[in-house]
Formats: sequence, C-alpha cells, structure tokens
Amino acid sequence: MSDKLVIFDVDDVLYDATLQKRNARENAVRAMIDAGLPVDYEVFLGKLREVIEEKGEDYGKHFDETLIRLGLRINPRIIAAGVVAYHDTKRAYLKPFPNAFNTILQLREKGYRIGVCTPGQSIKDWEKIIRLGMQHLFHHAWVGEAGEKTFKVIVRELGLNPSDVIFVTANPGLVGEAKRVGLKVIRIRRGKWALEEAEKPDIEVQAIWEVEKAIESLSER
Repeated sequence: MSDKLVIFDVDDVLYDATLQKRNARENAVRAMIDAGLPVDYEVFLGKLREVIEEKGEDYGKHFDETLIRLGLRINPRIIAAGVVAYHDTKRAYLKPFPNAFNTILQLREKGYRIGVCTPGQSIKDWEKIIRLGMQHLFHHAWVGEAGEKTFKVIVRELGLNPSDVIFVTANPGLVGEAKRVGLKVIRIRRGKWALEEAEKPDIEVQAIWEVEKAIESLSER
C-alpha cells in the first residue's frame, strides 16, 4: 500500500453542510409557527441563531433555549414539530457533492490511502458518513478527533512522513493545526467559513472535484 495518505474532513468537503443546516433551521421555525408558535419568523430565527452561536451546534436544547429567551412557555408539541422538520430536512440534504465519490475512487486507484478525520461528535459524524454512503471508502478513520494532537498520532502510528499526508478541509481552524504538524493542506473555500481567513494552506480550491488535480500539483513540488 502507498506511503501517501489523503485525509478528508466531512462538513462542506464531502457534502454541503452549510446549506443543509440553514434549510433545516428555517424549515424547523416554519413548522413551529404552523404548530402555534406565537412569534414572527424572522424574530425567532434570529434568536435561534444567537443561541446556536453561543451554545454551539451540538447543544441539545436550541429550541427550548430560544423560547426561554423570548419569554415564551416551553410547549412540547411546538418543539416536537420543529425537531421533526429539522431532522427531515437534514436527511433530505445529506447528499454527497457531485464527484465526491469519483474523486475518492480515483485517488484510491492511483494508490493513495484514504482517511476521514472530523472535529465533531463521533456518533453524529459517523451518522453523516454512513448516510452519505461513504463509510466503505476510507482505509482509516479518526472521527470526532481532528486536531493537532490527532494529526501527530496519525503520522506516528502509520509511520508516515508528515509531508506525505494531505489534509482536505473547509474548516480554517484546522488548517493551522495540520500545518504545525507538517501536513500538506488543501483548503476548500466554501460554506460558512468561506470568507474567514486562516493560516495559508498549500493549495486552495472551491470544490471537491478540484482536489485530485490539486494533489497532483502538490506531488510535483
């Protein structure tokens, strides 16, 4: 097997996580209003975004907290309507980007080892990978573990030179962590982080279909 490893992040790399989450939240608010939520759509959505920004995306009581901050009674029926709409929309939009499968398969055919590494909650991220139908594409997985410490573990346990590992991510916060370990980084500039600046990656692209050519360019350096 090759001594070259390409590691993919998931959100906004393998699928459009930003579009998925935005539509899921908006549809959830509409469903809650249809169920009797006595608040203007824009008012509730704006407060919901504040809660998500403050509490983080993995907080389990976004709707409850938003109701409390708006001075409203917690109504289980209204919250349930939002939860159902949210999850139905998330599943509907959990589809791989065009050429995501083809890109990974082409890299495998060229002899690259393929990994997946994410910074989120491991069960939620595995659910994404499985629903995307991509769980069998990866030789290695570090799900819910992305960060400088994990990147060091990867090169040590696999006996690789850091410069032979390429990390593909849309998350600007992970660019610097990978670079500090010596990994090469391809940043996909899209999604919610598209305008956020970070440490300079080795190559920047706009979509996953550009990754194969970017890797070829890195191998020539």
